[in-house]
Amino acid sequence: MLHRAGNARDAAALARRPEVDAIEADVWVRAGEVHAHHERPLGPLPIAIDRRGPRLLRRPPRLDGLIGDLGGGGRLMLDLRSWFGDPAPDLARALLALPRDARPIVSCESWATAARLRAWLPGLLVARSIRSEAQLRRYHFEAARCGDGPAPVSVRHGLLRSAPELESLRRRAGWVAVWTVGGAARARELARWGADAVVASDLETLAAL
Repeated sequence: MLHRAGNARDAAALARRPEVDAIEADVWVRAGEVHAHHERPLGPLPIAIDRRGPRLLRRPPRLDGLIGDLGGGGRLMLDLRSWFGDPAPDLARALLALPRDARPIVSCESWATAARLRAWLPGLLVARSIRSEAQLRRYHFEAARCGDGPAPVSVRHGLLRSAPELESLRRRAGWVAVWTVGGAARARELARWGADAVVASDLETLAAL
């Protein structure tokens, strides 16, 4: 899976590359519409901020346009961001309009948002994003305590240091994506350990899988 490829205007061309089995996009809800871009938006205005400061968002791809461009020819994973407000209702409405087999995988930095999306769209694969050791420990604790069945995860690859660690996580999660991997050796290692999806930063890494 190619990291951030869905944020680009040429996403459809990237999805057709032989080494790419899926593309990932960062999505935000702004003024009720779902857009793909990495920078944090500043409210409903077409302005975003990154490490270089504020800048004008020049017509970022909309989710419906991105899915239309792919035309069913590429798998899609959405990393749902929630800098302000609750993006879950608008994303749920957008995905509800799609056929079930065209709905993307969704990863949520807000675990509460992930739970709401799963409740509204039970057939949707929604993963909790795990970015730190503390979050990983919390996930294992909650999964062991609640026992509500598998809860998929999208985890920073550096948090997984052995095959038994990934295997243990996968038993609880049911589905594990790892991100963002750079380098063929690490990508092959994670795939060998049993990762269901490897989100890679470049085409060369994907070609090695």
